[in-house]
Amino acid sequence: MVVEVLELPFDVRYRIVGTAVVEAFGYDFSWETLRLPKHDLETAAWLGVYREFVERQGPCFAQYKVSMSPTHALVVDVGVFPLSSDGATIDRLIELEDWRAEGAFRPRVIKPSVQDFTIFREMSD
Repeated sequence: MVVEVLELPFDVRYRIVGTAVVEAFGYDFSWETLRLPKHDLETAAWLGVYREFVERQGPCFAQYKVSMSPTHALVVDVGVFPLSSDGATIDRLIELEDWRAEGAFRPRVIKPSVQDFTIFREMSD
């Protein structure tokens, strides 16, 4: 995904959303912002996640861990890389989500949630 960071109020716009992400979330949210009302999205929680990405001002690693059954969880690795047009202010993010690596889900069956998402604070997390 390519994510544009908006200020006043803080928001993000999804400029490009890849096919595997669309399949995982069940719809294409390209050009939408988090603050626009839509599909039962946990807007405030996701805004907090994106604010943390921006405040870090450096690449970070995160992971979705979605329960598929009592004994199996889908694990999806995420890399987030901030970009700046002026060399100081983070105004875009490149977000790589590897939904196809697991191969254990059928498109549009799961609904990834902010509760399933963890940003790793340290490399040892």
